[in-house]
Amino acid sequence: MGNRTSGSETPGHSAARARDEPRTTVAVYVVRHAHAQPRDGWTGPDDERPLTDRGVKEAQALADRFDTGAPGARSLKSGAPPREPRPTLLVSSSAKRCLATLGPLAAACGLPVGTAEFLSEGSDAGSALMQAKELAAGGGVPVLCTHGDVIWGMVELLEKAGAYLPGPVDVKKGSVWVLEIESGSIGSARYIPPAKV
Repeated sequence: MGNRTSGSETPGHSAARARDEPRTTVAVYVVRHAHAQPRDGWTGPDDERPLTDRGVKEAQALADRFDTGAPGARSLKSGAPPREPRPTLLVSSSAKRCLATLGPLAAACGLPVGTAEFLSEGSDAGSALMQAKELAAGGGVPVLCTHGDVIWGMVELLEKAGAYLPGPVDVKKGSVWVLEIESGSIGSARYIPPAKV
């Protein structure tokens, strides 16, 4: 009798082993930009609208939701709600209001904020979901900042696909959707309302 090698396993054995291996779920955080100067009364380009004072506070509150301590360190204050994990990637629409929304989080984590066209206002929601899945495949904790129309479209597509959406379904400014992605599929998504500021 010869020695059995892993290359000689029957398909049933290798499939059973694959089922037993732990699956990794990656959370992708999709943020709607904080409150910005209203369109009416703003005379400059729409992409240049800055955050209002309220929006600046919402952006800081967003940063406070995440663990922004040194990688591997735990910074949980007694009695404080658990924080979301430390981001490893920040990507935004190029609109000033989106970049400013991620600004405090970027500063706290020491990360740059990249920009991507798929997060721009008016972008295709299906494309945004596909890009989120691709980012999840890289692991880590991606945080994306986009616009209400893109997020509403994403949520509608998730509902149609049968994803589990516990709790409220909304897209308020400064809010976050957490997409739970496993093996390239979004099985569930949860809504985190904006902080009261």
